[in-house]
Amino acid sequence: MLRTLLLILFLFLSSNLARAAEPVQAETLPPVVVTATRLETPEPEVTTSITVITAREIQSQQAETVLEVLRNVPGLDVVQSGSRGTVTSVFIRGSESDQVLVLIDGVESNLTTTGGFNFAHLTTENIERIEILRGSGGTLYGSQAIGGVIHIITKAGKGKPEFTFSTEGGNGRTHRQFLALRGGTERLGYSLSTSRLETSGFQRTNDDYQNIATSGRLDLRVTDSALLRGIFHFRKTDLGNFNNNNFNAAGAGDPNARLNDTEYLFKFDWEQKLLSNWDYRLSTSQYKLHEKSSDDPDAFDTSRKRERFRPTIVTTDIQTNYRWQDWSTTTFGVEYKKRQATTDRIRRDQRNLAYYLQEQLRFFKDRLLLVGGVRLDDHQAFGTEWSPAASAAYLIRETGTKLKLGYAQGFKVPSLNELFGSGGNPNLGPETSWELNGGLEQQILERFTLGITYFHREVEDLIVFPAPNFQARNVGKVRVDGIELFGDIHLGHGLSLRPSYTFLENDTSSGRLVRRPRHRGNILLDYQQERFHLNLNAHVVGQRDDFGVVSGADIKEAGYVKMDLASSYLLPWTAPGVKRLSLFGKIENLLNKKYEEADGFLARPLNFLIGIRGVFGKD
Repeated sequence: MLRTLLLILFLFLSSNLARAAEPVQAETLPPVVVTATRLETPEPEVTTSITVITAREIQSQQAETVLEVLRNVPGLDVVQSGSRGTVTSVFIRGSESDQVLVLIDGVESNLTTTGGFNFAHLTTENIERIEILRGSGGTLYGSQAIGGVIHIITKAGKGKPEFTFSTEGGNGRTHRQFLALRGGTERLGYSLSTSRLETSGFQRTNDDYQNIATSGRLDLRVTDSALLRGIFHFRKTDLGNFNNNNFNAAGAGDPNARLNDTEYLFKFDWEQKLLSNWDYRLSTSQYKLHEKSSDDPDAFDTSRKRERFRPTIVTTDIQTNYRWQDWSTTTFGVEYKKRQATTDRIRRDQRNLAYYLQEQLRFFKDRLLLVGGVRLDDHQAFGTEWSPAASAAYLIRETGTKLKLGYAQGFKVPSLNELFGSGGNPNLGPETSWELNGGLEQQILERFTLGITYFHREVEDLIVFPAPNFQARNVGKVRVDGIELFGDIHLGHGLSLRPSYTFLENDTSSGRLVRRPRHRGNILLDYQQERFHLNLNAHVVGQRDDFGVVSGADIKEAGYVKMDLASSYLLPWTAPGVKRLSLFGKIENLLNKKYEEADGFLARPLNFLIGIRGVFGKD
């Protein structure tokens, strides 16, 4: 009954409120990306595999968290362990989750304890775009980037002041509010936002979640050739850990286990152009997380447990770029990084000094693009590691064809948990990798873009915890082969289709990789006509290997199909100071499927949010 009422609501919006979405300017220029080369580069000229998710695409899906939009990216597997706020891991092209580097405005945000990043709490407010580099980024970014890089970039302020407010609510006693202020003058740009997300969840007890987030960015043009930028992020979350007892057969939902996170990120950039063809950037940043878990006595477990985790990363980086006419760009950088962890078991830190060099060449009227680079990491505990990479692309503009080929090496140092935590081994060495990929992208009649990419990666000295003592050792090996297919099809009359499919074959020294299906695909159907916008998203995930949450044995987890529906309507109403006023909503798990992304952790049932958004200011 609920599903029927929600569908009627969406149909009512589309048929009676007269067709429309929030107006956006036509995107005549291709997106510019920075993650692939550490320099602004038009996306069609990037020689590696990269996906850009724009603010417009985030809003069209009415996505509240970054993990929702990452599900549409080919080569990515997103696994959430239950309800909102529960641990969420991302794997790129079969990599481990701790082999994916996560940057927030250029700041490394992976945990120094586990090496991974929990995407459960990362909300979408104030995001300009998300860049996903699929494939090793070790030459520019060092350890953690064997699988790739996910870079979240905050909106900059410009133009007349603009104030945005939205509020929404739905089932499970879920509600969310968002405030943002953006604007700028000739010399100063400002962008501030805050949001609150709260839900009671969908389990019978202790499934509630609260997320309060604030972010800001200031860009000060000190002189015509110098820019000072400051960025901060703050997030506080509180989660009822219902699934805390899942690993015991007698567990029936933990009634009082809690998990609290407080996250801080600060960054300052100084950018200056010394000559018309020579510039540099100096930056310093800190990422800090305070995590506290608690579990009071209950009928299942009579002990009282408290744990604290405080990972910190401090980074200082200087980079300079020199352009030789129009055909050559040289980039050189030095990066110092200190990773630290304080837990009940660990009080350690690691220091690393790195040097990276990259050369970009353009020949034959910018048809042939060559990028080569190398990085030297001098690690306090593990000595020196070289990470070379080379890639090329050839553009045939007359036919809309792009050919690309790339090779890269990477490495990942052990996390502090793997070295000194439970089951840790201080004698571990780095994991090492090499990979090769090649692809073709073809544009047809300026309305169809189709692409195919093949990739191969081998990882040696993978850190595993083998029986019988389950102590970390460098004995694992992984070989991954895969194919990514993707398309962007504009059917006309405001209708577009974006399908993708990933085939993944892997072979390891201990079996198959868990939670990474052989077959996975997405179909995103988007309709926009004047004032109405409709977005239908289908996720198809095939059968995959997993381990039984209770038995620990190897199992096969069933595949599933999940559909999400989102819509917005721009109200034909104006008033002084009101630029736009719109209604919006989304239904997640539209068909109310019962499924698990990880064994023993039931995903959310059908859930919906409906809200109103206003943008205020002077035109």
